Amino acid sequence: MRKNSWMRRAGLPLLAASALLFSGCFETGPQKTLTSLADALNKNDAGGFLSLVDSKRMAQCEMQNMIQEDRALSMLDSLGNRLKLGGVQDLLGQVIDVERELVKDYEKGVSTGSMMAECRTASTPGCPWVPESLKGAEVREISPTAAVARVVTPARMTSWLALQKQGDQWRVVGKASLESTAREYALDQAQARPSAAPKPAASGNVVHM
Repeated sequence: MRKNSWMRRAGLPLLAASALLFSGCFETGPQKTLTSLADALNKNDAGGFLSLVDSKRMAQCEMQNMIQEDRALSMLDSLGNRLKLGGVQDLLGQVIDVERELVKDYEKGVSTGSMMAECRTASTPGCPWVPESLKGAEVREISPTAAVARVVTPARMTSWLALQKQGDQWRVVGKASLESTAREYALDQAQARPSAAPKPAASGNVVHM
């Protein structure tokens, strides 16, 4: 009896460990990318994090977020289009390389751990980079190549990530405060030509977007 009882007690942890191992092995699709992002954050691995993010698409979506949330930028966008000067992204593109700054921001934020710490306590949405929140995200696949993920941080702030399948790899292509916007980002990018995974850039000032 004692032997059987001991075997049962010893067997439970082994079964639990096996379940975790198999769940990790069979995890696929967008959730696998979110889990890998979480692991990169925990390891302060900026290169691993950036390999799962399409920085060019992210920069475009961040510009669109700014336009939607700022009336002055929205008016500038409308005026630029009417005058055939291009939208605000074209106008601002002559002044600042948003993608370059975004990559620098992510590299420094991940490698130092500052981005993860900031997102844990952020009081506004748009900062979903918390490992446990990414691993527990609710993924909704829209099509075979597009998906969105609902990420809730410990501060109870909800953000949505837009993901796209580029070749065999799912990557984050945008983020938004609303699911509808994230869905648009995921679907708008679905027919775009995937950009190459960015190379880590030199560290710079952190302004999390």
